[in-house]
Amino acid sequence: MNERIKRIVRLLIIADCLILLFIAGIRYGIPSINSMIHPIRYIKCDEPTLQVPILYMDGKEAAKRTVDLTRGTQVRLRDEGEEESSIEYQGEIFQVPNQNLATSLQQCVDTKTVYPRRLISLYESKNGKLSNVVAKKGEALQVRHVDENDLDLKTGIVKWYEITKDDKTYWVPGKYVEPSKESALANYGSSIQYLPYWDAYYGEGYSKDAYIDQVDYKSNKKEAYEDNVMPEHVKAYHVSLENLIKNKNELLQLSKKSGINAFVVEIKDDNGILYYDSKAAKDYLKDPQDAINPIVSNEELKKIFKEYKKAGYYMIARIVTFKDPIFATQNPKESYTDENGNLINHEGFYWPSPYSRKAWMYNASIAKEIAPYVNEIQFDYVRFPDGTLQRTLDHTGDFHNQYNESKVAALQGFLAYAKDQLEETHTYTSADVFAWPIISKDDQDIGQFLPAIANVVDVVSPMPYLDHFSLGAMDIPVPMEAPRETLSKFTALSHSQLSSLKDAAKYRTWIQGYQLDPYSVQQEIEGIQDQGYDDYMVWSGAGNMEDINAIVDGLK
Repeated sequence: MNERIKRIVRLLIIADCLILLFIAGIRYGIPSINSMIHPIRYIKCDEPTLQVPILYMDGKEAAKRTVDLTRGTQVRLRDEGEEESSIEYQGEIFQVPNQNLATSLQQCVDTKTVYPRRLISLYESKNGKLSNVVAKKGEALQVRHVDENDLDLKTGIVKWYEITKDDKTYWVPGKYVEPSKESALANYGSSIQYLPYWDAYYGEGYSKDAYIDQVDYKSNKKEAYEDNVMPEHVKAYHVSLENLIKNKNELLQLSKKSGINAFVVEIKDDNGILYYDSKAAKDYLKDPQDAINPIVSNEELKKIFKEYKKAGYYMIARIVTFKDPIFATQNPKESYTDENGNLINHEGFYWPSPYSRKAWMYNASIAKEIAPYVNEIQFDYVRFPDGTLQRTLDHTGDFHNQYNESKVAALQGFLAYAKDQLEETHTYTSADVFAWPIISKDDQDIGQFLPAIANVVDVVSPMPYLDHFSLGAMDIPVPMEAPRETLSKFTALSHSQLSSLKDAAKYRTWIQGYQLDPYSVQQEIEGIQDQGYDDYMVWSGAGNMEDINAIVDGLK
C-alpha cells in the first residue's frame, strides 16, 4: 500500500472516530470538541446583574456600550487571561474579570453573609409560614446554604437563602437582602418627598425614620404575566358577589353599553365575612364558621368567574384586610387593645393590628385561595384605624408593635409579603389608599404613604371621592361641584409622588359613582385623562343595577 493510500485510510479512521465521538456526546453527554476548546462558564456577581462594557467602532469613532448579564448566565470561554478573560455570548465577544466567571451555577449563588434592606420577618421554612423572629435592617445573616435551583436566571435574583440566627435555621427571600452592609443601608429613597407634620406629636425626626429610613425604596420591577395579561386600560365597576351572580346576564352586557371591562368583586367584607368556603379561616380562626358565609360552592364560584373572564372581563377580588372584627375577637393578642388587653371598639369595629404577622398570614392565605379564580387581588383597608393619636400618646391604646416598626413600614411589609405569596399564582396585587395622605404628603397616622405602597404592589388605587373632600380642598371651593377639576388636581398630585419611583405601581384611581349624574361621572373621568391616565374604578356601594343604570351613559 503506497503512502497516499495510507494517508487516506488514516483520515477515514480519524473521521470515523470523530463521528463516533459526536454521536456519543449527544447520547451520553460527553463534551463536544467546541466545549473542550471553549468551555462553559457562568456569570458570577454580587448584584443580580453584571454590566459589561463593549468597545466598538461607530463609523470612524471608537464607542462604548454595555451589556447586562444576569447572574448565572451561561457563556463560552474563548481566551483565559490572568485578570480578565475573553468570553462569547450571543455571538459577541468581550472581556469579563475572572472573578465574575464560575465553573458551575452553585458557585454563582455561594455566599457567606447577606444583609436585609429593611426589617424583615424570617420564614420557618422555604415557602412556609412566618416565624416570630425578625432580622433588622443591615443585620449580618450567616448563610447556611443556597440551592442553585433557587437562582432565577431571568432576573439574577436568588429566591431563597437558608440562614442561621441564634443557632436556629430560617429562610429569607433573596429580593430583600444585599451582599454588603453598605448596600443594605444605602438611601434608596433620596428622591422621596414627605412633610414632617407628625414630628410635632411623635418627636423630631419621626417622619424621616417612619417614611424613609424604615422603608424599602430599591427599584422593584413589576411583572407582566403572559398567562394573565392585564388590559392596557382597566375600567372597573365594584359589585358585591351576590350582585355579580344575581345580575349576571345584565352585567355580562355592560361592556357593550360603556367602557367597563372589569369588575371588582367583594370576597371579604369589612365585617370579616368571607363569601366562599375558606380553608384559611379554618387554619387561623378558632371558630371559622363565624367568618364563612359562602353564597355558592367554590366550584360554582370558579365557573362564574371563568364565565366573566371568557366574556372579556378582567376580574378583581376585593379583600378588606385590617378591618376585621371576627379575626380581632378571636385573636385579641393580635389586635388593637387597651393597656389591659381588652379590645378597643373603634367606630363600631374591632381591628386586627397591622403589625400582627398572624393577621398578615391570614389575609395573604385568603388571597392565595381566591387567586386562581381571578386576575388580581385588591387589598382594601390596608391601614391602621384613624384617630388613634391620643390613645397612642397616653399609652391607653396598644397595637402590640413588638418589633418597633413604623406604621408605614408595617403596611409595606405586609403588602410585600402578600405579593410574594401570590407570585407563583401569577396574580397581580393592588392596594387602596385614602386620598388625604396623598394631598398631605404624609401617612396621616394610618400608615398609608403612597411611595412606600407603590414601590411594592402592581397597582395602586387612591380613593378621591368628591364628597370626602372638605370645602376649599386643593383650592377648590366646592369639590363636589367640580368633579373634573378635583380629579385632575388630585391625579396631578399622585403623579408627582409616583414619579419619584423608578418602577412605580400602575395608577388606577377610584371615582365616585353615587349621588352623581352621568355627566358628573364623565367629568371625573375626563379629569383623570387630563393628566394622561385612563384607568379608573367606580364605587357605588354594592353595585345594584339601578345604581349602574343611573350613570352608565357617563362611563366611557
